[in-house]
Amino acid sequence: MNKIGRFLLPLLFPVVTSAAEEFLLPAPAAEQEELVLYSATDYEHLAPLLVAFQQTDPGVSIRVVDLNSRELYERFLEEGQDSPADLLLSSAMDLQLKLVNDGHALPRRSEQSLALPTQAHWRHELFAFTFEPVLMVFNRDGLAGREPPRSRQELLALLRREPQRWTRRIVTYDIGASGVGYLLASQDSQQGETYGRLLEAFGSLEVQLDDNSNDMLAALARGEADIGYNLLGSYVEAAVAAHPGLVAVAPEDYTLMLMRLALISRYSPRPELAGRLLDYMLSPPGQAALGQAGLQPLLDQTRLAIQPQGPITLIPLTPALLPPLDRLDRRSFVEAWRGSMLPASAAP
Repeated sequence: MNKIGRFLLPLLFPVVTSAAEEFLLPAPAAEQEELVLYSATDYEHLAPLLVAFQQTDPGVSIRVVDLNSRELYERFLEEGQDSPADLLLSSAMDLQLKLVNDGHALPRRSEQSLALPTQAHWRHELFAFTFEPVLMVFNRDGLAGREPPRSRQELLALLRREPQRWTRRIVTYDIGASGVGYLLASQDSQQGETYGRLLEAFGSLEVQLDDNSNDMLAALARGEADIGYNLLGSYVEAAVAAHPGLVAVAPEDYTLMLMRLALISRYSPRPELAGRLLDYMLSPPGQAALGQAGLQPLLDQTRLAIQPQGPITLIPLTPALLPPLDRLDRRSFVEAWRGSMLPASAAP
């Protein structure tokens, strides 16, 4: 089977489990090893990288367990030392950092990992492989000739002028279900008072909540929603290219920039093989494969299709990400968020 066939087959025939989808990329040659990835990066954006890696390691088959960022974290911890995962990939930077901080990762020092900028790795145990903006997205038909808001303040003004027009027409992350959604909300909350006022507006307009960027973008493309808030740039770029009726905005007041992160499990049955895939992800060919699949390569910011027009707020890969994950702090934050976002009759 040719390379395209190997890529399409697992896309068409995923293995569905009770908790997640699994995708298997068979080894191009006689199988010698199987690598297991737990991934919160959509498989269609990851598969070209994995196919390209298999050309360098043709005896490797790759099993991808596709989870959302919160599910990935919780499943890995529940499995503990019995986890089959070799490599964990997630955009929930805080949850990935906590796994490293709690001793669940192996270090990797290689030519590729040592070449990373200091802000793109943590203790040589956690490594960024993409870098992308967090965006607002609008359905042009839903705007009905209005200019899309360029900032959170402009969005808030639009919602307040015509509240009935936007009721149940907004989609954003459910931060109780999504790890990256919680990360983005906690980062927004540190930027000033506008976000709190925006949450109250969302709540009064019965916002639709989801745990998946692509599901929200699909709802926008179908006209089931008009406004998407805090969606991941790589998925947005692909959706805007496929659906000209969508327009994306990097907020001018500030644009959050997020890094997808990889770690090698301390319990990996195949740590050296996991390290080889990690090295390939960070190499020029691997970064090019990620870019061709619609992700934003870490080391090539010239590819950003939607360039921020105002201040950039890089979510830092530092211990500052950890305090909001304290169990009591997280519960308090989510409860306050739900109090703002959900009508009293619907709040749990």
